[in-house]
Amino acid sequence: MKPIRLFAAFFFVWMTLTAAVAAADITVTKRDVNMAAGLDKNVANILVLLQDGETTDTMMVASINSRTGRSVMMRVDCRLMVDVPEAGETRLADVYALGAQKCRGMLAERTINTLLGLNIGTYVALDVTNLPQLVDAIDTVSMELDEREAAAMGLDLGWNDLTGEEALAYVRLRLEGDDPARSRGYELLMQMLYEGVNSGDLGSMLGLGTKLLGALDTNLNAMTAVTLASAVKGGDDRSELALPTQAQQTSEEPLRADTAAMQQTVKEALYEE
Repeated sequence: MKPIRLFAAFFFVWMTLTAAVAAADITVTKRDVNMAAGLDKNVANILVLLQDGETTDTMMVASINSRTGRSVMMRVDCRLMVDVPEAGETRLADVYALGAQKCRGMLAERTINTLLGLNIGTYVALDVTNLPQLVDAIDTVSMELDEREAAAMGLDLGWNDLTGEEALAYVRLRLEGDDPARSRGYELLMQMLYEGVNSGDLGSMLGLGTKLLGALDTNLNAMTAVTLASAVKGGDDRSELALPTQAQQTSEEPLRADTAAMQQTVKEALYEE
């Protein structure tokens, strides 16, 4: 009986490891990203991810209407549980890392398209370790710190001009009593976007982006980036959108999407004038 039990144990471990490896090497092609049909082609939707190693710290959809210049930024809560056909129910923060090396962005695109009923075909993924380089290249980024944040970072209460390393520390800051839904990474990215749009120096921002392409995982080409940046620069209708989720009974309960409500909110915000 002992050899049989040993074989059974070995087989179980082997199957578990095989499944884990397979789940972490999902292959996706452009035809698989599940882009919704019939949407206004003037509206470009771009998936933006801020990665901290294998975990997605921040995920948002930047929606830009090239006809009206209207832009909407939608943060998607990375705690959400979503269905990945090849891996089952998965936390959204872990989806990007499940893809094969050249497929991670497209896997994230497919997941968000399915969740929100969108036609995302462009993504930009930035690892937080590249934040210092990005922030230092534009000098600093101004963030408002509350009392707890200021104490934890050894900075002044209120507005501070953060260096690259301080920006990285801010994004990674986790404090007791924090709202679980809060994302300092999102706040930092939005502030950088706000400062860039209002600086009047679009050329410098685009030049910086070109320099940093090697640090990004993206399928966004330079011409599209210029077109979209010009649309945002020329428009004065900019807004942020919070997406509804199902209510949690306890903090330990997995956060699940209210898919119908999310898709209706997105449709009204992006496509109904």
